[in-house]
Amino acid sequence: MKIKTVLFVASLLCSPALWAEQSPLHGLEALTGSWKLQSPQTPQEKAFRLNYRLISKNTTLVEDYGDPAQQITETLYHRDGEKLLATHYCARGNQPRLALHPDADDKTLVFEFQDITNLAHKSDPHMVGMRFVFVDAEHFEKEETYLVNGEPHVSRMLLVRAD
Repeated sequence: MKIKTVLFVASLLCSPALWAEQSPLHGLEALTGSWKLQSPQTPQEKAFRLNYRLISKNTTLVEDYGDPAQQITETLYHRDGEKLLATHYCARGNQPRLALHPDADDKTLVFEFQDITNLAHKSDPHMVGMRFVFVDAEHFEKEETYLVNGEPHVSRMLLVRAD
């Protein structure tokens, strides 16, 4: 009798439906595919892409960022219990972790700095914030905030589907 109970509980814990309910990506999974800058001006901007794909039974979203012909950076969006985290693997060699602000809604997601690994000096440039604004299924805005010499620097990108 006890073995049947353990097997039943184990089967529930492995249920994809249960994991889908416990680990939502707050709509980020809709970004799956390739995105480009809406109004590129230079050859470098024309080559720029953001590519998104799901891994790990659709519980983690991987973002490849940059010119595919050169070195790219990645950000992984994943759950940690109740939190949705973004771990950014920066071209500078550090890895800031940001957590989704609890007041996120369907249109705007704000990620705030939580901690960082491999930062040689506190004054070294590193990401401290990120914001997504979903316009519609074909457009979104991504904003990144970096701390450079103690001062915040914000970059904004308007993106459109490339595929």
